[in-house]
Amino acid sequence: MTPSRIRRRRALALPALLAAPALARAQAAWPDRPVRILMGFPPGGPTDFVGRLTATGLQEELGQTMVFENRPGANSVLAAEAVSRAAPDGQTLLFASNSLVMNASVYARLPYDPVTSFAPIGMVATSPNVLWCGASQSWRNLGEMVAAAKAQPGALGYASTGNGGNGHFGGETLRQALGIDITHVPYRGTAPALLDVMAGRVPLMLQTLVGAIGPYRENQLRPLVVFGPQRAPELPEVPTLQELGHEVADSGVWFGVLAPAGTPAPIVLRATQALSAFLDKPGTRAQLATQASVPAYAGPEDFAARLRADVGAWAEVARRAGMRPE
Repeated sequence: MTPSRIRRRRALALPALLAAPALARAQAAWPDRPVRILMGFPPGGPTDFVGRLTATGLQEELGQTMVFENRPGANSVLAAEAVSRAAPDGQTLLFASNSLVMNASVYARLPYDPVTSFAPIGMVATSPNVLWCGASQSWRNLGEMVAAAKAQPGALGYASTGNGGNGHFGGETLRQALGIDITHVPYRGTAPALLDVMAGRVPLMLQTLVGAIGPYRENQLRPLVVFGPQRAPELPEVPTLQELGHEVADSGVWFGVLAPAGTPAPIVLRATQALSAFLDKPGTRAQLATQASVPAYAGPEDFAARLRADVGAWAEVARRAGMRPE
């Protein structure tokens, strides 16, 4: 190599060498200014509650302001897109639910990839999906509802909070597992769906426990079966679909924190440690329990594996149900 080429190569390498210590210091100091946490649903719902609780916990653990920002729209797509396009410097995070991965089976073209567009920080909590009926309905268990559905195919409707959400996918897994014909009735949000089910205008609803715990405690809803691997502590007498011999995908909600892909590993590690410490506190568990959620910490690798598995599982449910991407 000629002397001139050697000098050129050294000149090109010098900026990178000078920048490396500065980058390392910036990562070590993170967060040295307020961090935005975007969430794709309106204020007041279960995702908002758990998200704000998580933001407060991270703020306490990291000693820096966490600015929680609701950015609703398109079943959380708008918030996820904004974070996926943000600079990977730890200053913009996403508080997500499993709508992040379900959307891959709902929309023909997403502006993000639920697996490759993000750096998972950790899963926060879970809450099971539950099949509910209004308190005025006569059914006392799943078997009685199934008998009614088979006697009148297509006559029973089940409400959900919209196409492609936990309730919709839960209803499709139920139809496939039990061989019944029930009709999806999508709503724009939890509140109007609950109102119609409690009033008896729609007989059934697929809704996570975290989203229906209030009306249940007021005896306005009756639980028929729980989706997920175990019974819910709040519903000890209600069996799971698995107990009844039906192996179905778990359509319960999970909540988690993610950063844009490419976020430096030291920042992800620090955020992960803070999240784990927050979830280990008894006070955190007590606050989550008020909303029928349980801590379910999973670190970056396990969370990434969950994202990959969920994308495949819901794509298969959508294919078998004939759900066409919009």
